[in-house]
Formats: sequence, structure tokens, C-alpha cells
Amino acid sequence: MAVRPGSWPWSILLALAAAAALGSWWLDTRPVQVANGPPGRLQCISYAPSADPGADPRGVTLEKIRADLALLARRTGCVRTYTVSGGFDRVPEVAAEFGLQVLLGAWIAGDAAHNDGEIERVIDVANRHRDVIRAVIVGNEVLLRHELPPTQLATLIRRVADGTGLPVTYADVWAFWLKNPSLADSVSFVTVHILPYWDDDPVGLDIVMPYVEALHAEIARRFPGKALLVGETGWPSAGRPRGPAAPSRVNQARYVREFTTVAASRGIDYNLIEAFDQPWKIEHEGTVGGHWGIHDVRGREKFPWTGMVEEAPQGRLVLLAALAASLLGALTGGLLARAQRGHAAVVGASAAALLVGIGARQLQFMLAGNTSALEWAATVGVALAAWLSFAIAVRALLTAGPARDPVPGWLALALLLGAAYVSLGLVFAGRHRDFPVWLFLPAVLGLGLTALLQPMARAWNLRARRATEQVLLATLLLAAGGLVPLIEGARNSRALGWGATCLLLGSAILLPLALQARQHQRAAEQADRGPGEPVQHHANGTDRHGRIGRDR
Repeated sequence: MAVRPGSWPWSILLALAAAAALGSWWLDTRPVQVANGPPGRLQCISYAPSADPGADPRGVTLEKIRADLALLARRTGCVRTYTVSGGFDRVPEVAAEFGLQVLLGAWIAGDAAHNDGEIERVIDVANRHRDVIRAVIVGNEVLLRHELPPTQLATLIRRVADGTGLPVTYADVWAFWLKNPSLADSVSFVTVHILPYWDDDPVGLDIVMPYVEALHAEIARRFPGKALLVGETGWPSAGRPRGPAAPSRVNQARYVREFTTVAASRGIDYNLIEAFDQPWKIEHEGTVGGHWGIHDVRGREKFPWTGMVEEAPQGRLVLLAALAASLLGALTGGLLARAQRGHAAVVGASAAALLVGIGARQLQFMLAGNTSALEWAATVGVALAAWLSFAIAVRALLTAGPARDPVPGWLALALLLGAAYVSLGLVFAGRHRDFPVWLFLPAVLGLGLTALLQPMARAWNLRARRATEQVLLATLLLAAGGLVPLIEGARNSRALGWGATCLLLGSAILLPLALQARQHQRAAEQADRGPGEPVQHHANGTDRHGRIGRDR
């Protein structure tokens, strides 16, 4: 194995990238101090069954309800449901077995026939299980979805109140209660959703509790004489950040612990969202939609309620695996190299550490956001293409090959196209889209390192093939690299990371062309100043104009 002369700076760059990737895992393993939750039980929590990503969310069996409520009864004395269809009408009878109360939900939509059936069913269920029904919630965010006008919704609410004699309410986000205050005349109490992550101007964890308290106080002021229930509040553990509002395990633990403590001290009635992660919501709300549960899909609690919290306890295994891989990579590189064994060992160790560190992040990203075979095929395909470009770059660092661009045109085009597709979605409809920085990071290293090693060869290759499509996509990525952070805000670190990804991918194509154009300009200026000089070929086999020449 030969070693390309003059590649030490780029090898050091590779080592720094490996250190950064593993450093991110090290940070995720550090325990973070979070305020302890209140010593008592949770007041109430939204219930939909724990399930695998591919499970049908529209139905639930009696056995599943019993297993789930047995688990939840250890943590709370109340569950909230959203429908009485698909087996959820059995929740009250099982709740009675475990001493749980129920906020019984009726799902209201734009279909009149469906609404009539749901109303009749909820009246029947409520009357048969009056001893465990705390209240009936007729409709959830119907106004937010623009499915019914307030007058029709009020009619359905009064129908349930007349049919049961129980407290009846309606649940929606705080902004739509403020827009439709007359609806309060039809309910026994106001049920408001306060979800700071989803607000149009999201706030970070540092100021979220005063924000929530201020919203609660404003709703109470606008509806004097009405009791107030926070019907949904919580924080996601995975998914895209929105401004300073970043989903994470630590942040979810912090929000839930702090909110329940504040609620206990301020006398705020609440229902947390939600009992279990719901992967089926990912299709409608992006990755974040499936990760609001305080339990995962298997029923395991996602964070402790007291003590310090680590973002990724499994990160220690990743670091150990990366250390072992880097030692093996260094040994392999040093043994195979015919010269500059130290350089080859650095490249081998860095490449192996990156494979483990970034590969684990990619797997983490896929497990959190993929729910279908198509999504798995797409993300795995992008990851494999990115790693192929990285492998080509590592080989270019270690071998003094021919003076040509080592990255095939089809591979560069595929990676640019994938990044451009993601970027267009983030710019024009980014609310529910993720920032797949880790997925494309090997491509950044692969295309970037080969561009640094042989810029003139890449420029000549692009011009020879008239790769207009690559140039256009690279230009689009440069634009997206500025637009995405601008749209998302400077406090969104993931958006900044995607912006940098786009800029580096675009530059790996456009910068060599710019350097070649500059070299041509200098040659033309030199020719204007005096007689021509013999053409001198460089070590990479190209002349000063980037043309391939024969060895003499």
C-alpha cells in the first residue's frame, strides 16, 4: 500500500472528524442534573396502547388494555382516552379493576355519520361506567383541524351532557380557545392543550416553565368562573428541534419533572401526553410525533423520576466499540502500508472510529424515524452510498493512484440529489421533517476529502462529462445551506448542522471548478504579459490548466 504524498493535513482532518464524532457520544453519556419529580403519582395521562411500529393504531384488545393499565396504575390514578371505537369502549371496565378514573374521549371529525355513532356510543359507555368516568371529552382539536364550526361542536357537547348528566368538556390548543371563547358556555370546564414544542414561536427549556405558567394564567383570566384542565402537555424525546425547543431524553425528563412539580405547587390540574410512544404518528407529524411517551413501545420507562439523567447510556458501548475498531484500523493500516506507516495507521484508526461512531448515530436516526420498508430502503440506501464515497476517499488518502477523480459521477450525483431533495422539503414544508445530518456526514467527508486531494482532477472530470446536473444541484445546496438555518433560527443546532452539510457538499463540486477557472485566468494574464512558456505538468498528471497530460 503506497501513501499519497502531501496528504498528512487531510489525514489530520479525518482524525479530528473522528474525535468530534466520538466526542458527541461522550457528551451523551455524561449524567445531567435534572430537578426531581414530585413524590406523588401523576394526575392523569393520555392512553393509547403500546405497540410495535407496524401495529394498527385503530384498535386494541381487552388483553392489551389490561396489560397496559396494570402498568400505568403504578404511576397514575387516571387515564385519558380519545375514542370509544376500536375496542377503546372497554377501557372504563378495565380501569375499574385497577382503581383508575377515566377522562373518556369521543373522537369528532368532519363526518356527520361518524360523529353520530361516536356520540351514541360514548353516551352508552359513560352511563354504564359512571363510577369511573371523571368527565367526557367531546372532540380533540377539532377546531385546530378545521373540521367543524364551533356551533356544530357545541351542539354535540350539549347532546352528551344531556345524555349523561356527567361533566363534559372539549379539548383544544390554547390559541383556538382564545379564538373561540363562546364555546366555553357549552362545557363544564375548559380543557386546554399547552405544548410549547408545537407553538408557532417555540421556547427552550430554560424559560419554558414561566411560559407555561403565563399561558395557564391567561386562559384562566379569559374564562372566569370556569375550572381549567391542562388536557395535554409534555415534551418529545426524539425528532427535529424547532428553534430552541430540542427533543431529547434529558429534555423530556426535565420538562415532565419540572412541570409536575410546578403543577403540584400551583394547584394546576393536568393530563400528560402520553403513556406510550406511538410510532404510527410519525407518518403525520414526523419522527417527533412518535416519541412523546413516558414509556417506549415496549412499556419501559424512558427516564428515571429522580436523580441524574443521561442522554444515551448506550453511548459507552459505542465508545468501547469505536476504541476497539480504531486499534484494529491502526494496526491494519500500519501493517499494509509500504511507506509512511504512521500516516497509514492514523488514517486506518480514524476511518474505523468514524465507521462506528457515525454508523451508530445513523442506526439511532433510522430506529427513531423509520416505520415502513420504503423508509428503511431509502435511508439505508443513502447511508450505503455515503459510506461508499467515504471508502473511496480513504483509499485515495492511502494510495497514489491515477490523476483522476476517484468518485464515480453516478455516486456523486445520487448523493447530491438526495441532499437536494431533503433540503427542498426543509425549505418549503419543513415543520415535520428531520435534519439527516448523520446520514449524509460520510458523504461530506468522502466528497470533501477527494476534492481536497485532487481538485483539478474533479474540475476536469466535471467539465469533460459536462456534468451540468451536478453543478445545478451543488448550487441549490449552497443556497439551502443559508436558507435552512435562516428559516429555523440560529438557536436550532440541528438546522445549523444541516446548513453546514449542504455548504460542504456543494463546495466539494463547485470549489474545484472555481479553482480551475482561477488558474485559467492567471494563465491568461501571464500570457498577456509576455511570451508563452513551456507547459509544465504537475505531479498529479495535469497541466496548469487542469488538462490530463502524458508522462514523459
